[in-house]
Amino acid sequence: MTGVLAIYKKELLSYFRSPIAYFVVAVFLVGTGYFFTYNMFLSGSASMDETFRNMGILILTLLPLVSMRLFAGEYSGRTMELLMTLPLKTWEIVLGKFLGAVTILLLMTAGTFIDLVPLYLFGNPQTTTIIAGYVGFILLGMACIAVGQFFSALTQNQIVAALIAVPVLLSFWFIGHLQNFQVSQTLRGLFAYLSFALQYANFVQGLIRSEAVLFYLIVSAIALTLNAGFLQWRR
Repeated sequence: MTGVLAIYKKELLSYFRSPIAYFVVAVFLVGTGYFFTYNMFLSGSASMDETFRNMGILILTLLPLVSMRLFAGEYSGRTMELLMTLPLKTWEIVLGKFLGAVTILLLMTAGTFIDLVPLYLFGNPQTTTIIAGYVGFILLGMACIAVGQFFSALTQNQIVAALIAVPVLLSFWFIGHLQNFQVSQTLRGLFAYLSFALQYANFVQGLIRSEAVLFYLIVSAIALTLNAGFLQWRR
């Protein structure tokens, strides 16, 4: 785990030196604040339900900007060969970078806690529902980072990595709509299961279902495994 910690520290430090990280966090917090204000004071909805839904769509488009540099940045900076020659296992590099990006996700999440102040002052929210929403949001974010990190390993161009990751993630978000056009119950169930939006909806509704938790963990694990496998092949 020493190797993982070393890569994690390196990634975290590089994020704090990067204007992209500050830009992503700022856009996310401004966007979340706008949606919360609109839902709370203009629509009269004293809950986080709609805000959580909007937060989900926001990170689908913003987190690829965080993950795009994880390996593509190493390629473009000509540091990839040095990184791969270090006495570290491939999975340590992949996991260390992943955890660095997840830390940024957690900081973004923590920044939204300020929205809870007026919510509890002027409303009567269910704390368990809010906790479930945040659990789902973090799991969704982890899956987005893992997928984006995999695509970052495939190209030397950070912009290309982001441009590939965003439509792929959006496809997984909207794939549930395809079940409405299927006669086969098997296909309907498959599209519903693969839908990021439908799985996330469980958490927004206050339900922490083991199936939904496992789904996001499996997506993250598959993406990270593919990431490590590709890098090992390059070695």
